[in-house]
Amino acid sequence: MTLPLISAHWTFILWGIMFAIVAFSIKMEDTRIGASISGVMIAIATAILLSNLNVIPKSAPAYDIVWTYLLPLAIPLLLLKADLRRIIPETRDMLIAFLFGTLGTVIGALVGVWLLPLGDSSAKLAGIFSATYIGGSMNMAAVADVVKIDPTVLSASVAADNVMGAIYLGLLAIIPAFTLLRRFLPSAIIDAVEQNKDSEHHQTLLSDERPVFDLLHICFSFSLSLIICGVGYAIASSLGIKNYAILFITAIAVLVANLFPGQLKKLQGDFEIGMLLMYLFFVVVGASADIAQMISGAQVIILFTIIIIFFHMSIILLGGKLFKIDLAEIIIASNACAMGPGPAAAMAAGKKWKELITPAIMLGVFGYVVANFIGVSLVNILS
Repeated sequence: MTLPLISAHWTFILWGIMFAIVAFSIKMEDTRIGASISGVMIAIATAILLSNLNVIPKSAPAYDIVWTYLLPLAIPLLLLKADLRRIIPETRDMLIAFLFGTLGTVIGALVGVWLLPLGDSSAKLAGIFSATYIGGSMNMAAVADVVKIDPTVLSASVAADNVMGAIYLGLLAIIPAFTLLRRFLPSAIIDAVEQNKDSEHHQTLLSDERPVFDLLHICFSFSLSLIICGVGYAIASSLGIKNYAILFITAIAVLVANLFPGQLKKLQGDFEIGMLLMYLFFVVVGASADIAQMISGAQVIILFTIIIIFFHMSIILLGGKLFKIDLAEIIIASNACAMGPGPAAAMAAGKKWKELITPAIMLGVFGYVVANFIGVSLVNILS
């Protein structure tokens, strides 16, 4: 029997399975357990299980489409109603949390280098993992290219980063379910969403109505979002910084949203479609996590990653407590710091913390900017 069962080139069937995972994850949110761990975590965990049981592939052209096209497209769809008059004052606390997360990442890398037998690549590992847990995987690749790390070590590092990143995303998703942590770090945002969810569920039971999707609105939203993505990529390419296209896409989307707030406020279905695309992204994140490769070639690197994540999370939570930052803001700031703007925005959308979507992207892009500098500097200092 050829493994995986679903070939990477069976594109239609693979897309069908990806959407089925999304549907299953959304449906499970209506259950008590699903509501506690969130649809995001269910999507990631289900995809990890299926890919590591060789039911679906760990890489496929369909996944590349999600990364290359659907993730950028989702960002404008989620931002068409972004109101900067509310967002700017609300970003300050998240920036503070982000800085604490950055500090925790660097401290974790230094402690890991001190504790673990990482060999000749210790300084470079500290640099690439600091970069990935301040900006994202793109920064890991960039710093790895600059410092010329051994390809075998880099392969094990990428495997560890993929799996531990997916696990950490899942951990962030279920944090609101920890009662003791909620008492330690209260959250008005989470409380409001939970109360609203109960109210919506009660109304649905009474009326059995679902949101109405207007095809005209959806077509217009897609058209506008695609044009924004195209312009964003064109500007980034013309400046020779194509990898930072998300910065321009975000800026243009926010500009359009604030130039035409009255007209865009009337749109129906744009945010929901953006959430659907983000759920597909989380499925791809989970499917790409190769646990066997990570275990076989990256045991010490796994421990190194765990140490970094431990210090990152500990310090960002303590910093949040010190400055009385909302738990939801801490979670999204940590996500933006450790995973980048896409996953952070996706989690904010999936959790229905709509006011945190734009700050998540802004902080994630800020991480893109500073992560390479911090990673390369750390390599030079430790060398």
